[in-house]
Amino acid sequence: MIVLCTPVETMAELAAALAPHLAPDAVVTDAGSVKGSVVAACEPLLGPRFVGAHPIAGSDRNGFAAATADLYQGATCVLTPTARTSPAALARTRELWSAAGCRLVELPPQTHDAALARTSHLPHTVASALAALIERHVPEWPVLAGGGYRDTTRVALGHADLWTGILLANRREIATSVAELTEILQNIRAALEAGDADAIHALLAEGRSARQKFDVL
Repeated sequence: MIVLCTPVETMAELAAALAPHLAPDAVVTDAGSVKGSVVAACEPLLGPRFVGAHPIAGSDRNGFAAATADLYQGATCVLTPTARTSPAALARTRELWSAAGCRLVELPPQTHDAALARTSHLPHTVASALAALIERHVPEWPVLAGGGYRDTTRVALGHADLWTGILLANRREIATSVAELTEILQNIRAALEAGDADAIHALLAEGRSARQKFDVL
């Protein structure tokens, strides 16, 4: 069993290099944050033995020094089999990620990318944009920022090279999610300019209610 744990833009090249050397019963999966482009690139090279996967775990740290034994305990791992996927390969991939401690969810690659654009890729983009905005407009920010800054910008610490590849690989869905967020922000701006307390309160209450659901999972 082979698991590709490299930046998403390198996986097609790796799959092409691996393909001639695989044993007949070898299974290949991956841990990439984008599935549509990875599956589209790897499946023709590896055939039914390839099973796309995305364990939703990790942090802003990278490299061997950041390894933790319990990284996948209780984490969701999304598997993205297609009509071509071998049932035997899928079964072995399920066993692998379950043994690592993951809860398994199966989605089509495009459904995964649409969801993760909004739950992972957009938050990273927004955190980076917020950190950049504060740096540009508040020179004394290090002595004025507190927990709110820390919590909302933590993921901006992610490696820029890695995240550039992720954003480009899922660029259409992320661009759509940016437009969706922009519409909400424009509505907030209009409410602030109009002094519309009801509209502001409604959005804050909606956001609070949504965030509370995460804590009970």
